[in-house]
Amino acid sequence: MDIQALQRSKAYDLAMGAPLILWFGWAALRQWPTLLFLMVEMRLGTLDLLEGLKIFAVAASVIFNLLLVWLLLVRSTPVLKSRGWLPRFCGFAGTFLGVGILQLQARTLSLPWQALADILIFLGWAGSAFALSKLGRAFAIMPEARILVTGGVYAYVRHPLYATEMLALIGIVLQFAQPWALLLGIAVAALQVARALFEEQVLSEAYPEYAGYAARTARFVPYVF
Repeated sequence: MDIQALQRSKAYDLAMGAPLILWFGWAALRQWPTLLFLMVEMRLGTLDLLEGLKIFAVAASVIFNLLLVWLLLVRSTPVLKSRGWLPRFCGFAGTFLGVGILQLQARTLSLPWQALADILIFLGWAGSAFALSKLGRAFAIMPEARILVTGGVYAYVRHPLYATEMLALIGIVLQFAQPWALLLGIAVAALQVARALFEEQVLSEAYPEYAGYAARTARFVPYVF
């Protein structure tokens, strides 16, 4: 088998995705004890309002990470990949730079602000899981063309996954030390926008019909932007 054929094989794609599978699997397992604790408190009737909101946010995050693991296992092989180091850097850094926010000192928020943060995280992760379910085997971390998805929520917006991830990001930023959490959040958002642009470029090269699809859909917010 020549090098190009090997790089297009499912075995090669799984090997390249193995570190991501381990990473997202570990992220889900790390949150599992918190989820179990909150579920026990809910069963005992000792769950307060903030913990009630938190259980939904944590559950949505666990489901999101497990869905990522599944899609990395079953996704199709790429038809075309972005060239050069910059698209790959944006894909990698846009995915993992946000982890840096979690290393900052957590803030003690008032009840309204903590409730807002939990709601944003829940909506963001739940929306991301929904977008992933529609993206299916086309899922990729790097800007690549695997399968062109234009149905479901993708009929209204080209990058619903990035949009909902940024919604969760706002909720996370609110909970950590400022201004560093905000600066990291802005950097992640900028990388996600660049990642989306590189993705559109490679999809346009791989699928001639993508130009028409892009002309009738918004990038992040339906009917707005």
